[in-house]
Amino acid sequence: MFGFALDTGNDPEIITLIDQVKNIEGSNPIAYKKIRLVNVHNISNLISAIENASKIYQNNGFICKLDPQNNIISSTFITSIKISKSKKNIILTGFAWTSPKGYQKALDMKLNNEINEKNIWKSFRKDELQGWLVYALHSQNPEINRQNINIQIDGNEFHSLDGFFCTLGEEIHGILGYFGRNLYALYDCLHGDFGVESISELNWINHKRSKTILKTKFTQIVEIFEDHNVKVLLN
Repeated sequence: MFGFALDTGNDPEIITLIDQVKNIEGSNPIAYKKIRLVNVHNISNLISAIENASKIYQNNGFICKLDPQNNIISSTFITSIKISKSKKNIILTGFAWTSPKGYQKALDMKLNNEINEKNIWKSFRKDELQGWLVYALHSQNPEINRQNINIQIDGNEFHSLDGFFCTLGEEIHGILGYFGRNLYALYDCLHGDFGVESISELNWINHKRSKTILKTKFTQIVEIFEDHNVKVLLN
């Protein structure tokens, strides 16, 4: 379930419930999009609120993901909203602060208690893995910074750079674990504040397969670990 709220500078207040939202995700963090709202529960309230907002202040708002109790658990900000109607559906057009494809899928699976073991990310398409990683980042809340840990990854367990980061995150932090989603983020994670103060050793088994898949990124990853005094064992 989704809801819509105007951006008034206060806590968002849901104007209407929405059964489904289409085209809410994107590859760019900010994109001009047409977002389709399917089965809006109170169309007249939504149209009136947006039209009135455009007369008083900027008609910016939030498309909110709701839990079963209709509490807001995530939101997508959209600016300069234009609205059009098509039967039971509403089209909102504007600049949206989007999450990568796969984010909503991960969020829904978490709400349905379907993320209960490692490697659930393998059910995601290749173009959805960044969405998994961003959701993992938002879910991450390590309580203890561990020191001098040893980790092991298997090159047979992933088939892309995003798959490497999914594997690494769960090896270090368990189910839905996060430890970077690109090379810059990996560098940041190794500086601390992501549940690990230091790593002593990385054992990379079946590394030759990873080297073929990751190409130059493989060497860069190894160098990043070594720059942070991690002993890398290539097996």
